[in-house]
Amino acid sequence: MATTNERQFTYDSILLPDATTHIRLLEICPVPDNDDELYCKLYTAPITDLPRYSAVSYAWGDNTKTHSIRVVDYDRTQTSTEEGLEYKLECVSSLPITSSLDTCLRQFRTYKELRLTPLWIDQICINQDDDEEKSCQIQLMKQVYSSAKEVYAWLGLDADGSDEVIQAFYQVAECMWDSGLFGKHRATKWFPAPRAIFYNRIDTPEVQALLRKVIPIVVPLLREKKILAWYKRSWFSRIWTIQEFCLNQYTFFVCGDRAALDEIVLLVWELFLILPDFHHDRRFRNAFRDHHPEILSLIDSLPASLIPPPMQHLFGTKGSWKRGEPTSLRELLQEVSTRLDLGDNRVDILSTKYRDRVYGLLGLAADAEELDIRPDYSKTTTTAEVLTQAARSIIKKEDSVYILRFAQFPKHNVEDPDESGHRHPEQLPSWVPDWGNGTQHSYQFLDGVFSACGKFSDKVDLIPTSSPSTLGLGGLVVDKIEAVGRSWRAEWGFKGYHQYILQYFAIIKDMRRRSAEKNGDIYPNASRRKQALWRLPVGDCYVNGGPQERGRASADDVLPVFAELVDHCNFCCTKDEELQQQQQQQQSDNDSGNDSGNDSGNDSGNDSGNEPEPLLELDQETLTFLASRWDSLQSRGSYLNSMIHMDRKLPYLTAQKGYLGMAPEHAQPGDLVVLLCGDTIPYVIRPTETETKTGAGDGDGDGDDNDNDNTKNTYYTFVGEAYCDGIMDGELEGKLATETEREDFFLV
Repeated sequence: MATTNERQFTYDSILLPDATTHIRLLEICPVPDNDDELYCKLYTAPITDLPRYSAVSYAWGDNTKTHSIRVVDYDRTQTSTEEGLEYKLECVSSLPITSSLDTCLRQFRTYKELRLTPLWIDQICINQDDDEEKSCQIQLMKQVYSSAKEVYAWLGLDADGSDEVIQAFYQVAECMWDSGLFGKHRATKWFPAPRAIFYNRIDTPEVQALLRKVIPIVVPLLREKKILAWYKRSWFSRIWTIQEFCLNQYTFFVCGDRAALDEIVLLVWELFLILPDFHHDRRFRNAFRDHHPEILSLIDSLPASLIPPPMQHLFGTKGSWKRGEPTSLRELLQEVSTRLDLGDNRVDILSTKYRDRVYGLLGLAADAEELDIRPDYSKTTTTAEVLTQAARSIIKKEDSVYILRFAQFPKHNVEDPDESGHRHPEQLPSWVPDWGNGTQHSYQFLDGVFSACGKFSDKVDLIPTSSPSTLGLGGLVVDKIEAVGRSWRAEWGFKGYHQYILQYFAIIKDMRRRSAEKNGDIYPNASRRKQALWRLPVGDCYVNGGPQERGRASADDVLPVFAELVDHCNFCCTKDEELQQQQQQQQSDNDSGNDSGNDSGNDSGNDSGNEPEPLLELDQETLTFLASRWDSLQSRGSYLNSMIHMDRKLPYLTAQKGYLGMAPEHAQPGDLVVLLCGDTIPYVIRPTETETKTGAGDGDGDGDDNDNDNTKNTYYTFVGEAYCDGIMDGELEGKLATETEREDFFLV
């Protein structure tokens, strides 16, 4: 299509009257040939009086803007055939866009329902080169996506069998709706979680009949990797798509020329979540073993690696949003960044700007206004400053130091590279979480289990500091760490794992002996001290099979499974010794045979038939038995499974009282175990320096300035969360209530 007077587009031609109250919308111009250039009309509208519009969610991909869209002014008149629009081009200007957006808009241009629909697309509707405008517009994202009549989540063109996948989604959803298990309304409200219905009613004929219908639909596509390819599209791993997906009642996944409503995709996703239960929960296998073994054969033929990763950050978050359950920013950051255990293979969430890991969730955070975190993309503000401000705001708003559980090491370099690719070595304060992918979930995964600070668990004691990067907290020193053991690694399956487990328990047992020699009054009796051997490795928390059977470890529940694990490890060691003796005997016999052959003067070497036999190995029956036992010992409800939550933590012994506990793997002798007001568990910190200052400064707004002269401040680096046996139920609450026992800790 020919154009006249084409020039480079500038946003000065369509300025926002006020970036805090107005947005831009665009309309795609229809053309006779879809291979023609892209044209659009761009205009402004107040956020309080928007026309009926749709919002687009997509992955930017490569940020290089290799394509362009022509921004025009035109008069439009609907034709009698409704085939398109007649318009006159005037003042054409070219706006660069990315390749992914070019593909998206070309596809959308073919949809008749979008020809007259205003669209909001961030890359075009926000001046991406204006940091001030971008900061203001991001604060309107919640209104933009929630006010749209629908959101189109563009996944890309049809590829890797995506048409078959969407068709299968519709088939599965139809079966689920027809089952009557999920209510009578279709595509009108968020359904109850199907996984919960499957899990709680797997013994019923209705659920079994439904699974017999839907499993044969999805398993072949899973085996062919088509569903996995669908979920591996980049849209599912972007931080901004989370709120874009969650904030609107109706979101359509668009792939090529096919679309599926979000609730259809949810129903199928919940089906994927129960497939592992057929391997870990006997009830699922028993439900089909006798009368429908073909269902088990189908599932058993499917490698676990082909099951799509969990999408809790999308579907779980949207479910909470639609049910009206408020979610805080800290909870959203946990959901996006943390992993519950080694088996948690959820997708890594990506962002072009690291600070968007915070900003991209503000629209969903129920406490966003209270936190008062304003997006700031200015080059003078570092990402470390953004994350520090977010952490401090969360601590003050929640009146808790719970967020410290996620300040882990090693930390990422959170600074984005500049235009030349250089990344500044800005370091986060030790107490600030970087919220990187793979952040470990807290070992205390059960709410209301511990209360180490007693009545002081519910209110943080913030101490004013002169720098925002320094966090002042009130608390209590429990004791200094004297010795640490080896770090626990829940890496099942490596050779000699049974020996590793027994050595690990032996270290804790020896620490328990040394603790007893200190005669500290930390246990009510000797029997309770003995329990430290099996309480430490699980952090005194135990999961007994199902989600309703979890809580503090008790002797009745834990001792039998602990003894079962130890007995099996000892059995494996016995087998190792027997095999080693047999191999030594075999080697001795081989050596004797070789000596005999040499004495007889036989020079024919290996041709004499005296070639040594391969060393003996365990017979297949024993190997099968051991593998089966390990599977059982790693299943839900086992002691070994409960140890997952203490992965990469090590046992420690304190110097004076002889406390025993678990600390992060980089803890070392000389570190302090402390209680910090505002949480239910202890922490470990490391002294760095002590200095005397006049006054405590006024740099962070935590409270009134401390005007005392010659204040002696000790600074610490934060090491991480801890478990300390014998103080988890508020045994030291009385000391926290005593001013002479309380201390101020300044974390840097």
